[in-house]
Amino acid sequence: MLKLLKTITLLKTIKLARLSLFCITAISTSVFAERTSDARSIQCLLDVTVTASQNFQTPVTQYTSIKNDGYPMLLIGIKIRNAYTADASKKIKTHHLYCLSLIGKEKDAYLSGPYQPNNIDVKIGDQLQLINIHSSGKSYPYWADFYFIQKRDQ
Repeated sequence: MLKLLKTITLLKTIKLARLSLFCITAISTSVFAERTSDARSIQCLLDVTVTASQNFQTPVTQYTSIKNDGYPMLLIGIKIRNAYTADASKKIKTHHLYCLSLIGKEKDAYLSGPYQPNNIDVKIGDQLQLINIHSSGKSYPYWADFYFIQKRDQ
């Protein structure tokens, strides 16, 4: 009888230890852990100046393998003057650091949305504010960067 009582007590102790370990893990994960950048897209607001792209001296429309909806996208070069973390990314430190790392960079950007080949109204030197949505590019749609015009400085 004593042996059975000791076995039951030991099983209860093991069960309580496992339960407390689970609770500690769950609390520390939800309270202290920061979401990884792979879990969500990084969203930045960019103040940019339109420059020549690497391949063209003026903005051009191109059909791309990135988007296949029958409309061309506008390819521009951009020089990033300033970058801010957008609302969806503000509370994630790694997202904030990524956005800040973009300041001063020059790159090519395909503006998302349809652009008609003969109706380009973005010119070299224009000041734009873009929303940049950056992801790993490892999951659908397999494209790391999306750029949308937020507003233009007139």
